[in-house]
Amino acid sequence: MEDASVVDMAALKAGLARVRARRRYLWALVIVYLPTMWLTQRITGSFEQSLPVFGIWVVLLIVAVVFVASVKCPRCGNPFHVNGMTMLVLRRCLHCQLHVTADRSAAVATESVPPPQK
Repeated sequence: MEDASVVDMAALKAGLARVRARRRYLWALVIVYLPTMWLTQRITGSFEQSLPVFGIWVVLLIVAVVFVASVKCPRCGNPFHVNGMTMLVLRRCLHCQLHVTADRSAAVATESVPPPQK
């Protein structure tokens, strides 16, 4: 039984690391928007010439949103941030309420994670 909890913790750590990485990418794109557009405006001096930069940012944002929406919860296997047609970038799984940093807490590290309640 102890080997199963080690495997579960390894899968949990890897899955939550993937969730955190995709969230960081999305938030980095959101934060970078204003400085990038300000710098583009300062360099080009016109709205029309800064449109390609805005277009590239929108495409990158769409890709990031798709990646965040498609990441699966390591505990329940459902999309971490999507429930039905609703996408909420919260810190807990919308299905089993697994916290995004659950693998870092001492309580979870010493015992196996219980399966989600249905």
